[in-house]
Amino acid sequence: MNIENPQEAAIKILHVVRQYEPSIGGLESYVKSMATRQAAKGHDVEILTLDRVFHSEHGALRGEEIMGPLVVHRAPFIGKRRFFIPLVHPDILKKFDIIHVHNTDTFFEYCAIFGTIFKKKMVATTHGGFFHTQNFSLIKKIYFNLITKFSCKAYCALFAISENDFKTFEGMNKNLVFMPNAIEPLGDYLTTGQDYMYFGRLAAHKGIENLIKTYASLVKKTGTPARLHIIGPEWDVKISDLKNLAQSLGTKDRVILHGALSDTGLQQVARQCGFYTSGSTFEGFGMSMLETMAVGMIPLVYPNESFKELIGKAEVGACIDYQDADLAADQIIAAQEKVTPHDRIKAQQFAALYSWDKLTEATLETYKEIL
Repeated sequence: MNIENPQEAAIKILHVVRQYEPSIGGLESYVKSMATRQAAKGHDVEILTLDRVFHSEHGALRGEEIMGPLVVHRAPFIGKRRFFIPLVHPDILKKFDIIHVHNTDTFFEYCAIFGTIFKKKMVATTHGGFFHTQNFSLIKKIYFNLITKFSCKAYCALFAISENDFKTFEGMNKNLVFMPNAIEPLGDYLTTGQDYMYFGRLAAHKGIENLIKTYASLVKKTGTPARLHIIGPEWDVKISDLKNLAQSLGTKDRVILHGALSDTGLQQVARQCGFYTSGSTFEGFGMSMLETMAVGMIPLVYPNESFKELIGKAEVGACIDYQDADLAADQIIAAQEKVTPHDRIKAQQFAALYSWDKLTEATLETYKEIL
């Protein structure tokens, strides 16, 4: 029974996502926030994920675990992060009213096949698809236009998290819904710090090396006392390599590599920072950027499609070409000269539009319409 509305039956919901806690990332954070809020409204919510964290030396995790109000099922698999076959019995899908799949990886195809066989009601959220890098771009396009396009028809609704995703998936599902992500703000304060900050996975497509090179150029040009904080777990980029790069550029003591931080640690660093930086060439949405804007940070980010969309809507911050360090440093100098105290308030107000309460309600309403 739904504890918020005793007359309303609880919905049995299964969220399917390839990586979940203890893995750290935007997608994992999104699913946890969504599932936890749905459970708080009295619904029965469980998670299906893989039993190993990509780019981790640790072995298989527990097959089933209760994490707060959620039951997490972890399945073994064959393959790697780009293509895997989950070794999970499809009967796990049978008891749920709604199956909500996140991203269009092979779990998406798995649920399309067995969900259709069992006549289950299913929805999916795009999260940028699998176009994070240009690697295997031709194969990805063929796969997308053949297999993904066919699988989309198995879903009762497809939630596009950005305008770019909406354009990408347009025509592939009769119920394509524009449903932007929501964010967990880093706090309820307005930062007065001046340091620079990046947080997210330490992945190759995030362009972290370019951030460090740009920062080194900025120090040479301006002598700024501001530091560069880099926060996040190793993925396919090593902290030791980034430290070596900072040392070679003479900024070893000015580039602070924190690794993964707790929420409290992240908030403590955020209070020292005034600018969010990212050289990422692809983002499914841009959650980290919005989370920092929620405390008044000004985004200085690479012009990928998601960042350009958000910067254009917010009318605050700037797109920076981090692939040319000297040019990027000049662009940052020019952008910072235009920043006013009101811009920080404007950034905070824009981030407030991405409310979890609104997204949770909209998602549940779609579930109910389908059922």
